[in-house]
Amino acid sequence: MSWLLPSADDIVTLIPSAVDVSGPSDVLEQISDGGGPEFAPAICGVLYMEQTLGSLATRTMSWSMPSDTEFSRNSVVAMQFADEAHAAARMDQLERAAAECGEFDYDGRNTFESVVAEEQDGVRALAGALNADPSSGGWRVFHGFAAVGNAVVHLQTSLPESAPIDPAAAAELLQATAISGESELVEKLTATPPATSTEPVGDAAGPWGEWSITGSGVGPIRLGDTLDEAAAAAAAAAAVPDATVTPPAYDGGASIFTSPDGVSSLSVTVAESGTISEITVGAVSDEEEAGTDGAASPHALEVRIGDPLSSAVSAFPSGTRVHVVSSGQWAYFVADRDGRLLVFHTARDDAGAPDARIIGITTADATLRGDLTVE
Repeated sequence: MSWLLPSADDIVTLIPSAVDVSGPSDVLEQISDGGGPEFAPAICGVLYMEQTLGSLATRTMSWSMPSDTEFSRNSVVAMQFADEAHAAARMDQLERAAAECGEFDYDGRNTFESVVAEEQDGVRALAGALNADPSSGGWRVFHGFAAVGNAVVHLQTSLPESAPIDPAAAAELLQATAISGESELVEKLTATPPATSTEPVGDAAGPWGEWSITGSGVGPIRLGDTLDEAAAAAAAAAAVPDATVTPPAYDGGASIFTSPDGVSSLSVTVAESGTISEITVGAVSDEEEAGTDGAASPHALEVRIGDPLSSAVSAFPSGTRVHVVSSGQWAYFVADRDGRLLVFHTARDDAGAPDARIIGITTADATLRGDLTVE
């Protein structure tokens, strides 16, 4: 993902007011609070949307600007999405906004003065200045976007009146960097193809503590199966008495699979397609934590609930550390190129520390998730 980011020198050339440009970081902070006035046209809401929502992996560079306020965000972030379709859908919305949101209403008159670059080598890009209603203080934010394959790059920075940014130059920089990064990746994969390996599953008929959590599922319960197929697989694998399945408590909720001995359980979510899209062992937040026995529950390469997060980072390097501010949740995301995602959820009391305690592990097929849309 770092190959899709401009260099610090490129950023300063484009934004002369930028200072203290950082190197690429694996830390992602999301706000995820939502709400606010209505947009007219509605598509213009994509310009205010938190672009990292729905991403599986990120690398971020940041800097400071003289026009900063406590709400400023100056960064360029490379985001991996589940697949090319998800990335293309996001860029489609952004291009619609560039076409339809030259002037729009969002609690007052706003404008988006943008330039859309001609597509090159399959890479699309656009950039422009978002100007808020003068009655709200007239703040300005500059945005730049590029989309390549299953990735989207988003540059965002506060914008002083005295130091405009050339939108054509910004779009050209992001597009050229994305083309170069994709070329470098193809060259590397051609020279050193990824090794193929069989994911561990564990003895399906053995205790659930021997089952493996992988990008394909948990033990005999596989992502992409129907709920009935998963229940049959769990029952066939389990010793007497059979595993039990508790239906969702509400529409769209998860079914709960409980092991025959009652000491372990799985939360199984089904997508609109009717197939399993997500399986969680343990909890995703402190409020849900119920003292899951890590030794008796499935593991991911021997990383278990109760282990320090550092064990997951060691077993699955190159992930993304995610902090969702609105909910206070912390997690470590590990994605592959096929849109399969492992999430290691941690407790809040020590979430920022390398020995943060793992309270749950999720495996998901993110390609089965719906697109984030503003309409």
